[in-house]
Amino acid sequence: MSKNEIFKFGFFLVSFLLVIVLHSSCKEEKLLTLTTYIIPENSGEILPSSGTYESGATVIAEALNAENFIFSRWSGDINSSENPIEFQIDFDMNIVAEFTEKDSPIEDQDNDGVADSIDLCPDTEQGIPVDKNGCILRNEFDESYLAIWADEFNYQGNVDKNKWHHQVIPPQSGSWFNGELQHYTDRSVNSYVSDGSLNIVAIKENYTYENSSKGYTSARLNSKFGFKYGRVDVRAKLPKTEGTWPAIWTLGTNINEIGNYFGDSQGSVGWPKSGEIDIMEQTGWNKNETIGHFHYADQNGNYKDQGGVTQVSNTNEIYHVYSMIWTEDHIKLLVDNKEFTSLETKNLDSFNNPHYILLNVAIGGNLGGNVDPNYGDDEMVVDYVRVFQKE
Repeated sequence: MSKNEIFKFGFFLVSFLLVIVLHSSCKEEKLLTLTTYIIPENSGEILPSSGTYESGATVIAEALNAENFIFSRWSGDINSSENPIEFQIDFDMNIVAEFTEKDSPIEDQDNDGVADSIDLCPDTEQGIPVDKNGCILRNEFDESYLAIWADEFNYQGNVDKNKWHHQVIPPQSGSWFNGELQHYTDRSVNSYVSDGSLNIVAIKENYTYENSSKGYTSARLNSKFGFKYGRVDVRAKLPKTEGTWPAIWTLGTNINEIGNYFGDSQGSVGWPKSGEIDIMEQTGWNKNETIGHFHYADQNGNYKDQGGVTQVSNTNEIYHVYSMIWTEDHIKLLVDNKEFTSLETKNLDSFNNPHYILLNVAIGGNLGGNVDPNYGDDEMVVDYVRVFQKE
């Protein structure tokens, strides 16, 4: 065979192989079918609905519920509860969006959350916390105290905005007081309600708020309820990791601290004249005790503080009840109804004005101390917050 013939044969062979490759590639670019279904019928829709897609295409599908239905899960060729959901089509697919019918509304004439059929106190004043029988909630340790405000966290998802305010603005040049290392946020990853409890989660992550960057995030909640005198009970489990600084406490509604719920609507005396009652604090280095403390101004306006410490075991595994009893003459702090410190308050203006409740978990700082180098996240879990006054 001459060189010319070899060249022609080689050119023909390459051309032939190229045609085969191109033909094979075109065959691979086939269209696949996505078929969508709704269960039960007319309970919602899927966007996008059934259609054809190139093999390997990425699809983002969202299930939209009809009135009186809620999305439950995806089934068929996808098994997930995420919504919307992202997936890749590599074969003909069938996906099913399953919805659940909402519970029928209960008959509840006094709107206390207890059905009329089991409500033993059907005329309860609206807004007053009630027990499972629909009657005014009494204190479990002293029945002469009746609840005037509470959050039982018997719902799911975001914290109740009618009861709580997220304080997120750092009051000290982009930072919080006491050398703390976190930013507080209103994101659901830092505070949410699940399985009957409030979860305040402190996370190790880089986070920037108005040009101020921190290495941790957490949540700081203010009650939208101020009260003067009475009893507070908070049932909670505390974080266990070195460096966490959980707190259950109160401030005067007249403090006017940056970003707090009340602002200057009830006065503006500043701290410590506003008064501070630390019902429970725990250091980052000793998880077997808790602290109770009072910060205030005396009759001459001078800063004063007083407090005590008590041993409490298994604070991260077992719920304990952290309490305050506040009268015109004194404030007592208790754990599991056992008093461990008190303050005589007669003629102290700091404790003769309404206070509001704060819940938070700080990282590092004065009482947090050194943070575990392997820290990832930890949380304070709150079963309930209750405010009582004498009957």
